[in-house]
Order: sequence, then structure tokens, then C-alpha cells
Amino acid sequence: MASLQNLRPWNSLEERGLPSAGVDSLSGQSAECLERLANYDPPPLPDFGIMKQASVLVGLFEKDGELHVLLTTRAKTLRRHPSQTALPGGKVDPEDEDVIFTARREANEEVDLPLNHPSIHHLTILDPVMTILPLNAHMKNHIVVTRKFLTSREATRLTSMIAVVCFLSDPSLLIHLRPSPDEVDAIFTHPLKGCLTGEVEGKNWEGLSEKGGEWWPYEEEFHSTEDRIGVTGGYRMHRFRSERTPIKGLTSDILIHTATVAYGSSPSFARFASDQPSFSSAISDVVLELPRVINSSSSTSPGGTPRVLEWGGTEVGQRTISGETWALD
Repeated sequence: MASLQNLRPWNSLEERGLPSAGVDSLSGQSAECLERLANYDPPPLPDFGIMKQASVLVGLFEKDGELHVLLTTRAKTLRRHPSQTALPGGKVDPEDEDVIFTARREANEEVDLPLNHPSIHHLTILDPVMTILPLNAHMKNHIVVTRKFLTSREATRLTSMIAVVCFLSDPSLLIHLRPSPDEVDAIFTHPLKGCLTGEVEGKNWEGLSEKGGEWWPYEEEFHSTEDRIGVTGGYRMHRFRSERTPIKGLTSDILIHTATVAYGSSPSFARFASDQPSFSSAISDVVLELPRVINSSSSTSPGGTPRVLEWGGTEVGQRTISGETWALD
């Protein structure tokens, strides 16, 4: 896969291919957000070793003077994270030239977003994040890894995720999107700023899922959090109320970071748990220990592969709601 080390920040949106007329039509706030993203200096991609890699597309567009992001609800028939909110994306294939291509390819496959279009403008890539599994995902044959417990099965499920941010200067592209029935149940959008403030304002109130209903059973109006312990340490689960399934977990982590860069300010809420390691630190630890964990487990574990619980969002003992479930693989 080609390196992204030669990517450089752009000083203007015009350098990203946006025509002057298109830039002039943006609200002042939207233009400033896009310029911050375009000038965000992508961090050097770490050596992921044998850790799985994936890439997602953060597709932004302007609506009523503010930036919105393209989202999907995953098909209920999928084995992993069914009926949950996601950004278009998937694993990096060996033949993909880089993570930018991966994100664009997956968006094309999932929602029929054109692979190449003059109105789709690459802005930046963001710092990698990582999937988090619960500490009690499987309590048999655990191996100590950086003072945490991890099975080889869990280790192979940990995936680094890279967000590729782009801007759709022609919102009519959204009209022609079509969900792939095998992967996507619905396509919807959400105001990006809501992932920074934890609130929804103005017209964005319209069409929100019912409070207390299947998709938003939480007491909070728009933003709910819960601190958990995962295999890499503490973790704060963020949930945002949307017009469909809640935005949560890895998707919320990515959008909080995107909004932080775009608006040039910190979230109005505490983003991390008190004992939560940075994603870069967690990724480094997993990359370092992953080969040893797998080799050690394969030589000592009894036959048979245990089923492993993944984080979906439903608290232990609660009924399955809004597609949030501890998914058994």
C-alpha cells in the first residue's frame, strides 16, 4: 500500500479543487471549518505491524449554512454491529493504493458515492483510532498484555481505523445515493457541530428519533456517556441522538475529533475517561504485543475457538435496543 507521508496541507480550499464560486457560496463558518481541515497536518501513519487496518469516509457537505456528515445504518443481517450507525468504510485491502482509496472504494460499494467526481474534494486524514473490546469479553485463557487482559481471539479483532475527510461541494450527489442492501439499511445525515456541543439546534431538531423510544431510550436530551473498562484500559462511550440509530462508539470518537479540528475548539463535554489511554498509545501497545499474544495463545490454548463478545452498546442485563447488542460472533 502506498505511503501517505508525502501528503502536505493545503493553504486554501481552491487548492483542494473547489472553484472560487463554490467557496464564496459557503457560510463563513463552513468555509473556516473546511480550511482548518484542509490545513490539518496529517500525522505520520504508524507501523501497524500485523494489526488489522480499516478506513472510513467522513463525507461533509453544507446544508442550511452548516456542515453535515454522511452516515449509514448498518444492515440488520450483518454479523458484526448490525443496525448500528456507521461511516462508510471497511478494511484496507492489499491492492488498495492507500487509505484514501479504501475509504472512497468502500463508500462507492456501500452507498454508491462516485469513486471519482469533480465535486468530491479530499481534505485530510485524521489520527488513527482503534476498536475497543470490553474487558470481560471472554474470561478464559486471558493473556496479560500491557497490564490488561487480552485473548488471541480478541487481539485479532482489534482494528486500527483511519478517517479520511472529504467535502461534497455539490449536495445533489446525495440524492443519487443508494444503499447496498447487503450492507446498509439506511442513509442519513447529521450536523457535525452536534458532535462538538452535544446539542442539536434549529431545524436540526426536525426528524430526530423519539426520546424514550427504541432508538433513544436514554434520559439525556441529545448526548449520553458511559465509562467502561476495555482490554486497553478505560473508555468513555459517547452516544449522540440522531434522526435514526444513535451515533456511538468508534463513529462518535471519529466525529468528535473531526469536529474538534474543524471548529478549532475542544468539545463542550469531557471527551475521555480519567484512566483512558490515548488511541496512539493503545495502538502502539497492541502492535508491540500482538505477535507474542497470538503465538503464545496458539501454542497453549486448547482446541476450539471461543465466541467473543463485542461491544455494541447494550448494558449487561438490558434488552436489545436500537440495534445495540453484545454481538456474538
